[in-house]
Amino acid sequence: MLLEWRLKKLRFKEQKNLNGSNLYLYRSITSYIQHSELRGIEKEEILQQVIDMMLQAQIEKKPMELIIGNDYQEFCKSIIEEYSSDKSKNYRLLDYIQKGLFYSITSSVFLWIVIGLKNSSFTLGITVDMLITLSAISFILIPATRKSSQESPSLNFWNKKYYAINSGITESGFNGFIFVIFAILLIRFILGETLSTNVFSYTITLHSSIPYILLILLIIGFIEIYKRMYNKHR
Repeated sequence: MLLEWRLKKLRFKEQKNLNGSNLYLYRSITSYIQHSELRGIEKEEILQQVIDMMLQAQIEKKPMELIIGNDYQEFCKSIIEEYSSDKSKNYRLLDYIQKGLFYSITSSVFLWIVIGLKNSSFTLGITVDMLITLSAISFILIPATRKSSQESPSLNFWNKKYYAINSGITESGFNGFIFVIFAILLIRFILGETLSTNVFSYTITLHSSIPYILLILLIIGFIEIYKRMYNKHR
């Protein structure tokens, strides 16, 4: 964590030496890398190497195409694939599950609180239908949104907001939305056939869910321990 913070601090300091066009290119690369599934320290290592190469090319007055190529996204993809290639399928699967569970828990608790605040009796409860939707969003739409942020890095810059909004939804974002709808309909169909359609209106209270929340947090913690041990012994 300390090394990651130092690299980030150094990167912010060094990027001030880039000229206008190179700074915009570097910020686009930063946006793409930051929205990847790599660890924080890996992202900072990559970005530090990139800015060192760009600064050296700028000093020598060499075109950035010699370093980055004609497509910075392809450049970023190749680096991410190189860092991800030595990670096992189990690692990537557990990492995906961990993030999905985390998003599900945080969004569910947030919704519980919002509904509770609107309810005069402060009854913290969400329906099974809401829970299904939140889970589908957490496991499908959020990863797709992260991918969309890679494809449209200009979303991170205010002077490009209007253009990005009018350029329409990206392919990965659209696919994620379609998959969410499909997943919700499939789960509803299965539950409706095996149980009853009345199950969708059943209210799950925060109090009754505490043991399950603790269990999910424990699973998230064990996955994090596994990831740290895996990275340590690589």
